[in-house]
Amino acid sequence: MTKNNRENKPQDIDFMSSPSMQRAIRKSRMKQTIKYTVIAFLASTVLLTVVFIGSDYLMNKKLRDNKDFMQRMVKGANITGTNTYYIHNLFSVLGETTYYKEIGGRKIVWDKTTKKIPLFGRTQTIHRGSGMVATDGMDEEAKRTVRYNDFNNERKIDFYYPGLTYDFLPKELDLAAGLDQNMLVEVALSFKEPMTLDKLSKTLGHENVNWLWVDTTTESQRAKMSDELDSDSLKVKGGGNAFGFEVTEAYPYSADYGPGYIDELELASQSNSSAKQALKAIKSNAKNGELLISGAVVTGTPEELKRFRKLDFIRASVLGVTIDKY
Repeated sequence: MTKNNRENKPQDIDFMSSPSMQRAIRKSRMKQTIKYTVIAFLASTVLLTVVFIGSDYLMNKKLRDNKDFMQRMVKGANITGTNTYYIHNLFSVLGETTYYKEIGGRKIVWDKTTKKIPLFGRTQTIHRGSGMVATDGMDEEAKRTVRYNDFNNERKIDFYYPGLTYDFLPKELDLAAGLDQNMLVEVALSFKEPMTLDKLSKTLGHENVNWLWVDTTTESQRAKMSDELDSDSLKVKGGGNAFGFEVTEAYPYSADYGPGYIDELELASQSNSSAKQALKAIKSNAKNGELLISGAVVTGTPEELKRFRKLDFIRASVLGVTIDKY
């Protein structure tokens, strides 16, 4: 090949190195980066929105389906009011609940609990003002084991089962009646025999009666307690775990209260095993289908509580909360 031919042959041109091509490439890359960034941002926004909305929906549904409020309606002696404040997180809720007792027409804070309610899994109690473990001790003057609430240092009430034998039965109505008249007092009454609501309304009356105890032990359970438990303190029913319901003077209780309470227990038993067991025992203990009452909580001034000392069907009486009237 001659020199002229070699000079006339087209040379390869490097387009990629040209400034215009480099600018076009950079511009294209910038557009792609912006495009992917926008897509990622929109996708993340949609995903987070779905997660937040879905989590909020499922959590609110879980709170609505939570039957804890039903449990409080059927259980807890003279614990007649609650107030819950919720703190929402992404996958859980903290529920801070305040519990109240009514003493002679006045409400006092009885307990505070904090529960963690996860989106998935079981609810956990992470703090309880009254203590996660019972505080009690033998009181030489009272001649019985006295239980205290760690939250406010007030006495807890106990019920004594009908039919069980005890070494000592407290009669603390006399103590309550002798307190300063400027005080309001809570007393738990235990009956010698369970009574129907109609009979109880005629004998116990309605004034100063706050709450009625429904015994949830079966005859075989009481027999086992009698045979195997030696200490009186092990054979009492603590007020916090006692089943029963609130009553008021404004709406005097009667036999009509029985079916209503059973209905509330039916609802509570759908999500609570202890309520389910209680319902079964209550039905087996019923007299001709009527609810039986084994005790009551009464509150008022010492003068107002004196009348209960005359009732011979009261087997034991335990002093509970005492507060100043003014």
